[in-house]
This record gives sequence, structure tokens and C-alpha cells, in this order.
Amino acid sequence: MGAGWFGKTWFDATVYSTATATNSDVVNNRASPSDAGSADRLAVLARTDNPLPDNPGSTQPGVNGQSSFVSEDAVDPQNQAAQRALNRTIDAASTDTKQSAVSLIDSAAESFVTLLNEQRFFDAITLYQEQKSLNANIASRLRADLINHLTSLSRTQNNSDFSDLIEQYLSVYYDDVDFLLLLADFNQANGSYLEVVDVYLLATTYAYTEVDQQKVLDRFNNFTDIIDRLYTNQRNWWSLINFYSHISTSGMMSSTLQYRQALAHLRSGDQDFAVELLSQLLSDSVVGESAALALNNLDGHTSAPAVETSAVQTYDETIALQKIGNQYTINLTVNTTDNLNLLIDTGASMTAITSTAFTALGIGAAAVELERRVFRTAGGVVMGTVYRVAELQLGRFSLQDTRLAVLDFETNEQIDGLLGMNILGQFRFQIDQDNNQLLLSKK
Repeated sequence: MGAGWFGKTWFDATVYSTATATNSDVVNNRASPSDAGSADRLAVLARTDNPLPDNPGSTQPGVNGQSSFVSEDAVDPQNQAAQRALNRTIDAASTDTKQSAVSLIDSAAESFVTLLNEQRFFDAITLYQEQKSLNANIASRLRADLINHLTSLSRTQNNSDFSDLIEQYLSVYYDDVDFLLLLADFNQANGSYLEVVDVYLLATTYAYTEVDQQKVLDRFNNFTDIIDRLYTNQRNWWSLINFYSHISTSGMMSSTLQYRQALAHLRSGDQDFAVELLSQLLSDSVVGESAALALNNLDGHTSAPAVETSAVQTYDETIALQKIGNQYTINLTVNTTDNLNLLIDTGASMTAITSTAFTALGIGAAAVELERRVFRTAGGVVMGTVYRVAELQLGRFSLQDTRLAVLDFETNEQIDGLLGMNILGQFRFQIDQDNNQLLLSKK
């Protein structure tokens, strides 16, 4: 029996028993501490058991009860003591009503946290769904507990549980900006920077209010600042170029980011493309002056940002590619003899293959399962398992202890998956479109 069903049954039963007990107490002319509507019902009792004499200055509640209280000053003196006692009883009942509501919220939260701790994530989200439609106060408490639990899982690097839980939640509430930002932070902590960009794109799409829009923008800008400093300190220009290229493809490029992209190309030796990017920024109010200064430095042959490599690049390996439409596939060798036919995807942070290919080639026998994670594909957000494979072969290069994601996603029958940047990023590479070749040099 699912805890989601149990949760709803438990709450319905609790509400029913409370209401039943209250009605019984009214019939028997006494107030119950657990009465969720005791104040109004006690006002009815007052009219039944403690009738007040007619008084032109009194405020007598009518049949529909406009007020639960009657002013003591407006009551005949002999009834003032009784009225004061009644008002004290009503005040106590109101306090009991609040305490009863708090107790109900606490009980719901306790059940919810238990489900989370027992990794019964489907049941937990089902319980949250039910309470979201029944009681906003309870749902708000459960949402806060869910955020705290996910934050704890991310902080302790419990990647499998984090991925399972957030997948359950986002499969229902896919446009929840706060949870998308949690997923972005999780991917960033795990070094999946291109996937972080994808998640921010989703968050931007679903940021309906100005507050959410600004929150997503601030977080995204902070993220790009961190990654730019990281790759710049490492002098890893290729990864930085790929990072900005992915941002540009996603449609999230700003003038500030384009200026940084130009600097990355300049430092990598790609001066022509850098000049093209900088020229587009000359009229920009934010970075126009910086772009003009960079171009003037180039024209005057003064010290531009350090160029790290020669504009003429030589490569150590040439691998034949197969062209499918406007894309290319390449063979990746596993088990020393078997080949995976993978689509080159510089937008994918991790190389991923289908579960069918993983099973057919028997890769699992020599792979170590590391974690389960959420991946964003063309078909949406999917769960995948990450393995460490002892050895792969790309051309004449041997790759040791490579991470490989196994996903259930649809591909062309000829394609076993995607070759991502965790492999390509180890090389300087270029696709020779005239000869359908991948040119490689180890970094």
C-alpha cells in the first residue's frame, strides 16, 4: 500500500474524527478542546444555554451570527459575569483551534520526512500533491522540508538519492524555479557545467514573475563568473570556448559573456573569430569601450591578452567520420574489439550511450557503477546511471577510467549514443568537413 494513499486516508480520517467529536460536544452542551470551529459553535451555545435579556444597547447575534462576542457594557449587569466567562471560553477555544492546526501540520511533516528518509520518494511526492490540493499550510511546510532534504543530499554528495528525488518532483512540477535552481547547483557541484546551462535555460523559461527572472539571472551570472575564472586560471581555453559556445547555442548569451568569449578565442590563437565577436560589440553600452580597446591593441600590435598557441595547429591523429545529415559519427572502441558508433556532440558534458548498446556489448562486466543522475536530453529530463569504464580507445589514443552515462533515450538505429566533452575535452580537435575527418592532438 502506497504511503501517498495512506497519507490522504490518515488526514481525511483525522479531519472527520475531529468534526464528529466537535458536533457531539455541541449536542451535549460542552466545548471540546479539539474543536476546529469551537468559537462559532460556542456562540451558538451562548444563544441556546445562556439567553441574554433584550437590551436596546446590546449587539445580539442573529440566527446567522454576525459576531461571536457580545459587549459586556451592553449586557444587563446580572449577566456580565456569565458573559465574561463565555468570552474567556471562546478565547481558549480559539487557542485550541490554532494548536490543533499546528499539530496537524507537524504530523503531516513527520510522515513526509519519514518517507524521505526511507527513500520512498514516489510516496512522498504523492503525499505532497494531495496536501497541496487540500491544505496550503501543510503543503508549504512539506515543500520547505523537501528543499532541506535535497540540499542535505547534495551537500553530502548522495547523488543517487538526490537525482531520484528531484526527478520525482520535477516530473510533476517541472516549472518550479526553486527546484530547477537546486538541480543547477547540484550539476555545478558535480562538474557538469554544460548541463547547468541547460537547467538555467529551463529556469529562465519558467520564471514567470520579475522576482524569479531576476533571481535566475543573478544566479546564472554568478555561475558563469565562477566557470570563467576556473578555466582561465587553468589556461584551459578550449573548455572555456566550448562553454561559451554552448551558452550561445542556448540563447542565453549577453554582451558581457560575448566579450569574454572573444577573449577566450583570442587567447587560444583564434584571432579572426575574436575580431568578429569584438566588432559586434562596439556599440554596446556595457562592453563597447572594452571591445574597442581590445581591437585597437590588435591593430596596433600592442600587447593583447596573451595568445597561448599558434594560429596554425598541427594534429597527431586523423580519424574517419561518417556524416549523417549535418552531423558526424565516430567509432569508440570498447572491450578492445567492439565499437560504439557515437554522434559527436560538443554540447554534451558527458559521453552517453543507450542501455541497449550497454547491454549488447557487455560493457557492464568491466564497468563500475558510480551514481544515478538526472540528464537533460532532446526528449526531456531523464534518469541515467554513470559508470567508470577502465579503458576505451579513440583512434590510437587509450582513455583510462572514463565516465560513461547509460540512458534510456531514442536514437537513430545506427547510433549508440553521444560522444561528449568529457572525452573530446582531453584533446585539441578540429572537424575537417571537406574530408569528413576528426583531427586530434592530446593536450
